[in-house]
Amino acid sequence: MMFLIRFLNKNTLYSLIVIICLFSCNSKQSSDNSTEKSIENIETKRVFFKWPRDGATVASPVYIDMGLEGMLIEPAGPVKEGYGHHHILINQSHWPKGSVIPTSDSTLHYGKGQTDVSLDLVPGEYQLTLQFADGVHSSFGKEMANSITIIVE
Repeated sequence: MMFLIRFLNKNTLYSLIVIICLFSCNSKQSSDNSTEKSIENIETKRVFFKWPRDGATVASPVYIDMGLEGMLIEPAGPVKEGYGHHHILINQSHWPKGSVIPTSDSTLHYGKGQTDVSLDLVPGEYQLTLQFADGVHSSFGKEMANSITIIVE
């Protein structure tokens, strides 16, 4: 009889250990949080300047690091949902949604998918606008634009 009680206790103990391990390995909370964060990032679409910061005083050539969330960068070409590339507008505001961004000295295209660049700018104050557009340079509008002001010494 004593052997049977010891045997049941040992099996009960092993069963509890196995159950605890299974529950801790299959924690629903950790997987749910990562899914929610992934969905939040997908829903948040924006472009931004990683560098320079708004109001910065910089020297030429000006290093610019372009940031993007919620979309993917791809070189210019066929239009694909959720993809595009950067443009820098010098002393300009955003381009209206759907308008094609022309190439000029003050409208710079990064159709190879670049995310950073060095610009030669003469001393002065500049408004730089980062504008995201699709594969054929059609602007995503104000929602995918960000402007900063810098001073070049």
